[in-house]
Amino acid sequence: MPIINWLHHYAKVILLTLGLTVALEACVFLPYGFLALPLFLIAAFIFLPINMEKFTTALSFAILFSGFFGSYLGIPGNENIFLFRLLIPIHLVLFLFFVKKDWLRLRYVKVLLLLFIAFFIGMMATGFWAPQMGESIRYLYFIFEWLYVIFLCVYYIRNERAYAMFTRGLMILYIGILCIGVWECLTGHHLRQSGSLFYETTTSAFQPTGFQFNTNDFASLLTILFPIVIMQITTWKRKLMMLSGLLGVSAVSLYLVIMTNSRLAMLVLILEVFVLLFGWSKICSFVSIYVFGMGALLISSFYSSGFVRKLLGMVTNSFTEKGDSTSERMQMYQASWNMIKESHFMGIGAGNLPLRLDEYMYGFERMTDNYWAPHNYWLEALANGGLLAFIPLLAFFIGYFIFAIRYWIKSKYSAASAIPLLVGIAFVAASVGLSSTIDKRHLSLGIGIGLAVLNIRYFQKGRIKNEG
Repeated sequence: MPIINWLHHYAKVILLTLGLTVALEACVFLPYGFLALPLFLIAAFIFLPINMEKFTTALSFAILFSGFFGSYLGIPGNENIFLFRLLIPIHLVLFLFFVKKDWLRLRYVKVLLLLFIAFFIGMMATGFWAPQMGESIRYLYFIFEWLYVIFLCVYYIRNERAYAMFTRGLMILYIGILCIGVWECLTGHHLRQSGSLFYETTTSAFQPTGFQFNTNDFASLLTILFPIVIMQITTWKRKLMMLSGLLGVSAVSLYLVIMTNSRLAMLVLILEVFVLLFGWSKICSFVSIYVFGMGALLISSFYSSGFVRKLLGMVTNSFTEKGDSTSERMQMYQASWNMIKESHFMGIGAGNLPLRLDEYMYGFERMTDNYWAPHNYWLEALANGGLLAFIPLLAFFIGYFIFAIRYWIKSKYSAASAIPLLVGIAFVAASVGLSSTIDKRHLSLGIGIGLAVLNIRYFQKGRIKNEG
């Protein structure tokens, strides 16, 4: 019987899939259900011979994708413990003790990884004088998450086949997130942990957040993943479907970014579109598209429907009606710089800047809710960790951008080669546009993918070509 033969052939895979599904469901819906996951893994190792290399690869992809859902895959009543954080220690143990390591995968990016590790160690050193150790441990854990996500991207997305498989899944997820965002804008409904359910403003009800907490986080997710998803769509074989996908995803992404009122995200998304168009077109074609687009925009501003006028009005308001927000941020930047100088550039302790800022902004020390987001990743890193941590972090990103720009230039400004550079630009915009950056997993994923692309298409191919 064909069906019986098929079941016999794939019995192990079926049992493993069913068992993992039950374990994950227990993690989400049962109190202390997360204990089912290690029990399942132990049972699987005992009764089912498993190819650990393939299993840890699949587990690494599960970690990367589960990070998008955050606490939506968390334990009821304790959303800080969710699937992403449960899988990381499991993967780490399996990788360290049950898998044969292939460190050659990292040989071309090891300097950048070592710089990020040095940043982590520099932050750890501030624990000797940090006033609040609890905040330091929390901050250090987020840095560890970033480091691990970047490592997973570079180590497991090691060739074009793995990259294509990962970006296909990312594209599907991205389109699903776009659908959620449109649903939020049209209905005013949101997922249960959206900040729009708690904000008391006149516009928040119809602003998208997706699986993120607030609108700026959602905008940063769209912009940092946009070039990766767009380039994946260009691999579709049917030209009409590919063009429809490109136009549809671009238009919906732009619409949702406008709805978030995020100024930097709007600028970044427009820049990404122009850079990609520049890579696909010759100079004259690019100029023609640009002139045509600007002309269409001007015409639509006079003769468009109420929908377009509303969007243009939101863009205008985003750039003209945030004076108080900008002034408050400049005040926080100045306060952060004063604290940096007071610490003699040694840092006030990992994760302690928000507490000091809260005291500065309110004028006294509060006992509860004493957390004021610094709204600047770079000042936060320098204030928390001093030069000891900040210098390797800065060197990491300088190195990243140097390699990204070189790759883009040597590839003659092709659209595919622009991915690492555009991801880096989107990150820089998010680093000064978001209230807090260190706890945003999608940003570390973007940098990790950008570094993986450089490793696959620039470092490896360049070295192989030179060696040949």
